Amino acid sequence: MAVSAQRILETLQDRLNALTGGKAVSGDTDLVGDLGLDSLQVMELLMEMEDAFDISIPVNVMADVRTVGELAAAVQALLA
Repeated sequence: MAVSAQRILETLQDRLNALTGGKAVSGDTDLVGDLGLDSLQVMELLMEMEDAFDISIPVNVMADVRTVGELAAAVQALLA
């Protein structure tokens, strides 16, 4: 079953709203710079995305990810 990019982004936004207390989140939002996520929160976010989409996200993916949109694209690539 294909998962749309929009669904992935919406799931990320929901998870990030819970982690950040409702800060505004878009595809261009920087996970660390704009949202102030620390390494533990990033790992929590990855685990929640793994559970939501039944995938395994390699930790090294985060080396290439800065924004919510980039993380959504990485998740979509893993689902392909």
